[in-house]
Amino acid sequence: MNQNEFNSLIESLVDSVKDYNLDDSFDHYDAIHQICEGCDHSFVNYKAWQLVDFVKFDYSELFDEAEMEVKELCHHDQKSTLNDIISDYAFQILKVATLKKYESQVKEEVA
Repeated sequence: MNQNEFNSLIESLVDSVKDYNLDDSFDHYDAIHQICEGCDHSFVNYKAWQLVDFVKFDYSELFDEAEMEVKELCHHDQKSTLNDIISDYAFQILKVATLKKYESQVKEEVA
């Protein structure tokens, strides 16, 4: 993965939010969670590994934020494989990056 591929991926995830009917019972956070959960970079092992590896070294602040989310929300046990853990990291990276991008776009539209 490279920077252009990463940016394109996040842009496409943000664009997907527009396909949802957002309201009080299903807001942008819920939509982004669902979109990122279905993104193949969060569950296809080699894509998840590529994403996590790229972000770890090129976007360390994003990686650190995703890592905090994993520690707070994901509970791994002895049966968890390294692939399971990397998939959790990949999902959190996608969620955090997409949320930030979406919310910054909404702020720009309002301003």
